Amino acid sequence: MVLGQNNFPMQRKSYAVTWQSVAAVKRYAQSRYRNLDQRWVSFLEKRRINNILAILKDAHLAILDIPSGYGRFTPIFQTRNYQLINADLNLYALLYQRQTLKSAPPAVIANVQALPFRSNSFDLTFNFRLLQHFNTSQERLKTLFELQRVTRRYAVISIYHHSLFHKVTGWLNYRPRKMNMITKKEWLSELMQSGFRVKKSFPLMRFFHAQHIYLLAKVSS
Repeated sequence: MVLGQNNFPMQRKSYAVTWQSVAAVKRYAQSRYRNLDQRWVSFLEKRRINNILAILKDAHLAILDIPSGYGRFTPIFQTRNYQLINADLNLYALLYQRQTLKSAPPAVIANVQALPFRSNSFDLTFNFRLLQHFNTSQERLKTLFELQRVTRRYAVISIYHHSLFHKVTGWLNYRPRKMNMITKKEWLSELMQSGFRVKKSFPLMRFFHAQHIYLLAKVSS
């Protein structure tokens, strides 16, 4: 289901995953990166994405951003005049984009593990801050297979790797982690199984943050 400029589907409860209203999305968007440390993380993430797009040097990429959330990376893609489609399982996130972005791109309600697009529909699939919420390799692989299926060329995906720093801080804080981390060996194995190869990898903050951002190339069949 596509959200056009003046076309809004009925608000169904099944679409309200994570956020239950547009107001809830707004509260999250205003608070998530409010603190200084998180603002720094967000700044670095955006810089890494700009670095990756500079590597590609393509002027007319067709990009699928899923899950696009409240549209945090949309301005980066729009400044480069890419053909962008934002997709998310949450209706209210897409409605929030429609209300707040100056020129909101087409938006699609979609499950990343069952994408409603034909194979090779995009030049690049963008998947950020999602895989760390999956508990099993099977869940990650199902997602990777779909991202690989609908892209013709590239994918940009973030993942969290085990690090000594996070082990120590987790032990000191005695707090359960909200994300799942995997080893680089496990990750490379999953990429190979799903038909991707690593073109470039970017640690967000080496030794101090577990997040890594990967530019992947689709392996020709």
